[in-house]
Amino acid sequence: MFINKGIVTFISCEVDNLAENKKILISIPENLLKELDIASKNDNTNRSDFIRKSIKFYLIEKRKIEIREKMKAGYLEMSNINKIITEECSEGDYEDFLSYETKLLGSE
Repeated sequence: MFINKGIVTFISCEVDNLAENKKILISIPENLLKELDIASKNDNTNRSDFIRKSIKFYLIEKRKIEIREKMKAGYLEMSNINKIITEECSEGDYEDFLSYETKLLGSE
């Protein structure tokens, strides 16, 4: 960010080297192209930049969903393991309780 005579100028840190970009040809329906043109105009950008940003956004969101699904599967697996551990410990506790009760009843 630069401040010059009260005017604030923001400079993007992301360097987009056009020499590194590859050109592709895509086919899309006319109605989607119209929506693309409206959206890119509203964002004050061109089609290429809008599509580039959209692809980046989509890939990031897709990765988030994949990570959430892996975490969900991990939590479910751990819940089953924890249930087994709890059941094993509970059985031992119950046996100890019955033994204790038997000893109490025998001492009366």
